[in-house]
Amino acid sequence: MTLRDYAEVLKKWWKTIAALAVVGLVAGGVLAVALPAKYEASSQLYVTIPTSDSATELNQAATYLSRELKSYAMVATTPYVLDPVIRDKGLNRSVSDLQDMLDVTNPTATSVIQVTATAETPEEAQQVANGVADQLTKGVQSLSPEVANREGAVKAELLSRAQLPEKPSGIPAAVYPAAGLVLGALLGAVLAFVLESLVRRPRTLTELRSVPGAALTASVPRLKHLSDALSFDPAAIEQPGSAAPTPHVTALRSRLQQRHAEVLPQVEGGATFVVTGTRSGDGASTVALELARSFAGLGSRVVLVDAHLSDRGMTELLAQQAHPGVSDLLERRAAAEQSAVRLEPGLTFLPAGSPASRPSDLVCSEPMVALLRELHGEFDVVILDCSPLSESADAAVLGELADEVLLVTVPGRVSTDQLHSAVAGFREVPVSLVANKVRSGRGHAGLV
Repeated sequence: MTLRDYAEVLKKWWKTIAALAVVGLVAGGVLAVALPAKYEASSQLYVTIPTSDSATELNQAATYLSRELKSYAMVATTPYVLDPVIRDKGLNRSVSDLQDMLDVTNPTATSVIQVTATAETPEEAQQVANGVADQLTKGVQSLSPEVANREGAVKAELLSRAQLPEKPSGIPAAVYPAAGLVLGALLGAVLAFVLESLVRRPRTLTELRSVPGAALTASVPRLKHLSDALSFDPAAIEQPGSAAPTPHVTALRSRLQQRHAEVLPQVEGGATFVVTGTRSGDGASTVALELARSFAGLGSRVVLVDAHLSDRGMTELLAQQAHPGVSDLLERRAAAEQSAVRLEPGLTFLPAGSPASRPSDLVCSEPMVALLRELHGEFDVVILDCSPLSESADAAVLGELADEVLLVTVPGRVSTDQLHSAVAGFREVPVSLVANKVRSGRGHAGLV
């Protein structure tokens, strides 16, 4: 899929994405309200052990103390320490409640024990942190034995007492709605692509051949490099008068010649072809341009008409925006000889002309019908580059005045129902499918 395809999927399912984003926003808001605020307060103890100046005793004391510090951190969350805290502070809490509130640690390579209490009010967090620190200070002295047959024991001193927290800890409440909004939108986007993948789409040439009311006339492989003029892709358009058409264009032209012999210069009469795409970006304009060049190369008199008056894609592609064209002819602002542009021998281009306020009305008007009849009598081949079917019904209207419609589609981009509906929109005129940008898998030619 291209970036355009991803954008189209998101555009198609935007309501689903928006709904899930709103659900996520509401859920985040509810969570922010439901979750109580948490406050943290911390106290610190410094633990020492008396020793002599002997290097051996210092080393032994350090080893002993490092082991004992871990034990004291564990003692801080036992009933030995917590029962007196509950009693002295008058807390309406159980030992289990305080254990859930406490986090007692001994930072690596230090003689410090840090007591952190988390509670729903700042006062309770401060009370619990200071109460446990005070009680642990007493407990360290009463639990530690004499050291190396010397009087004195391990001592704990209070380094800092817990202060009253000024603001809640953890994730701010405002973050929950924002996170819910983002997660909801992401979930909606994922769901959109999952749902889109479940839509049945013709993805192989075999499936395209089975589309009722249309014949698969040509298939063009996907570009591997932009310099490979193999696909009908605007990035690969050659400049007028450059190299010969690619084999895929020649094959398409040959099939049309078989069905419409009047396109040949030596045969009397002419033929009109409407070229359109199922969606924007299918490559219909490039098909029209390259096909016109190919017919002109045979010696046929060819006119290429930009009938997409709202977008003027072909006109901009050939840098003829300032030139009068179809809209000017239909509204009698210019003559035919002023509007026609000769691209190369045998190939005349009729630009879209000045921007029109109601382009579809002009395309479907009686003057447009008269213009096409005039062109049909003057040229062997008339090729109309029309707007995609997803944007307007102009191609279906002009198709009734044409000898054949070339419907360009990229396999896998539109659903089976959409393709069937597009073909059914052309009533009496023959419809030929041109499969563009076809991927060839190993051992599965035509798979996209």
